[in-house]
Amino acid sequence: MRAITMMLSGLMMIGLSGAADAKKSKDHEDSALPKCGNKTKVARPDDGIITLKEKKKRGCVIDVQDLHPTQSAVGMDAVECKAAKISGKAKAGKLEKYLLADNRWVPLVRGPGGVFYLTDHHHLSTAVWNADIKDKEKKVNAYLLNDWSAMHKDAFWALMAKEHDVWLKNPAGEDIKPSQLPKSISTLQDDPLRTLSAWVRGSCGYVKCDPPGAARDDDELSCEDKFHETATCAPATVYFLEFKWGAYLGSVPEVKAALGGEPTCSQQTPLDQKCLDNQYDQMVKALPLAMKAAAAPEAAKALGNDAGYNPAVQTGIPQPKRCN
Repeated sequence: MRAITMMLSGLMMIGLSGAADAKKSKDHEDSALPKCGNKTKVARPDDGIITLKEKKKRGCVIDVQDLHPTQSAVGMDAVECKAAKISGKAKAGKLEKYLLADNRWVPLVRGPGGVFYLTDHHHLSTAVWNADIKDKEKKVNAYLLNDWSAMHKDAFWALMAKEHDVWLKNPAGEDIKPSQLPKSISTLQDDPLRTLSAWVRGSCGYVKCDPPGAARDDDELSCEDKFHETATCAPATVYFLEFKWGAYLGSVPEVKAALGGEPTCSQQTPLDQKCLDNQYDQMVKALPLAMKAAAAPEAAKALGNDAGYNPAVQTGIPQPKRCN
């Protein structure tokens, strides 16, 4: 009798476990985001902020190869670092959770023909494309800022420029037309000055304010926290700050000479590690000069009062050469 009771108890436990697994699977399916398409709704901001709850409610998933860039270049050094991190998350089975974080949702504008234009997170999206993961996993979570799909192309691009949703300059700083923008993430160019600018910003060479409600990657003090009394914090309404600082740094003769002609590393799969290592070494040499140039009075004159100028020369901290 006791044996029968134990057997029945075991069968009941198996049944309950199976039901729990089925419910867990169903809950996962229910929470899955739809693909981005013509039915994707524009996200509604709450006090000017699009919350994570709203992103999950109206957001969508999109293949990175379907994203249309709104800038011509990224810093491939940063892409390499992020790609390594994404590859590691995928191998640990944590990629989905990683990309669901509030500050990793990519903002989109739906343009003429239903084309989705990426207005931020070009580095993250390019890193997903270059990560050592299966093609079917090369997706990002997105939310829709505006639906301008019914507009004529000329009017659309004029509005994109007015709203600061597009950067129409190439890595050389020359003006380009919307038709000259890359057609996909995989064809973005490398801009070494964008990489150097990111290193300078990460070392508090200039300070950009965090927009209200922004999520941080960690709990460390930001440059804004450290230098709120001395530096002029660049407000969140200043757009393409990293590119503007990169262009300024590239105009400083000492920095330009240290870069040795700004070595660029073309995007390919996998990324050209030898080229990136060579670029990295030159960036390390240029960084102290860039930090000095960022604190020079000429920087404030060239970039204006809202560019996050920090008059105190900081120690430049390069991004790790090998990211995990």
